[in-house]
Amino acid sequence: MKIAFPTNNQRTIVEHIGLSKGFLIIDTKTNEKTFIENPVIKEIQEKQIKLNGDCGEHGLGTGKVVPPMLKDLDVDLFVAREFGEGMLGNLEYVGIKTLVTDEKDIEEFIKKFKF
Repeated sequence: MKIAFPTNNQRTIVEHIGLSKGFLIIDTKTNEKTFIENPVIKEIQEKQIKLNGDCGEHGLGTGKVVPPMLKDLDVDLFVAREFGEGMLGNLEYVGIKTLVTDEKDIEEFIKKFKF
């Protein structure tokens, strides 16, 4: 199973998916880890977009961009601390299961949930 986490440092799960630097993908069979940059953050930086609050109000399209990207990487489960409705619906649409967690540490999450 491949599990994706929104993260800034590849160790902790960030609260806002859209503002994460990227996504750590862990293959639970091989323990292989892959970090993928968040394309929305890359666009924010390239276009020098000013963020004044929650990224949802800016219409950056995170919920449309991230789910197909993760699906192309064969992600089975996306674990986050919260999901917006658009992100949740689009992940479900492409067949990626979701799980909300209070855990912040990715390694601790993996230890607690045997896959």
